Amino acid sequence: MMRAVMKGKLVVVTGANSGIGKETARGLAAMGATLIMACRNLEKAAPVRDAISEETGNAGVSVMHVDLASLESIRTFAHEFARAYTCLDVLINNAGTFSSTRQETEDGFEKTMGTNHLGPFLLTHLLLPFLIEAPAARIVNVSSGAAFFGKIHLDDLQMTKSYGMAGFRAYAASKLANVLFTQELAQRLEGTRTTVNAVHPGVVST
Repeated sequence: MMRAVMKGKLVVVTGANSGIGKETARGLAAMGATLIMACRNLEKAAPVRDAISEETGNAGVSVMHVDLASLESIRTFAHEFARAYTCLDVLINNAGTFSSTRQETEDGFEKTMGTNHLGPFLLTHLLLPFLIEAPAARIVNVSSGAAFFGKIHLDDLQMTKSYGMAGFRAYAASKLANVLFTQELAQRLEGTRTTVNAVHPGVVST
């Protein structure tokens, strides 16, 4: 049953077909939000959308494709969003990845940093004009306590010299980047109706 405290609010949640993103989407749908599940795999996302709609009685749940490891995909998502909507109330940058071996995105970035930070960074900036239009918008960046162990080596941003510790170095650095981005964006948005926060959701089995 819906508790309509979010009725009339448009929310984008990335990576909403599994794990933390799925439960976040479920909770927001239960509160009556108009929800866009921004997901990489549409085949996996569709049944999750249907289940959330049926469980919550919220017909305003949809799926849009975005791959945060692809700058082209992010730009396409933003373009399609702009064709359909004029403002956005909440953006939750949840999607992320962890890789035990070094990989690269299609744009040539180290994949963990590319997916966990560079992708959400671009998506946020492309959607920022729509967030600013909302009466009181919120940006939530899902980071991690791993950020406390993160170090960003400017002379090795691509981590070609040392990937380290079965991927944890890259993951921790990407989560630190989330926090630093959040702090800087919060300062830049000071005085506006848009706030930005980073969260550590705790240890979960996903």
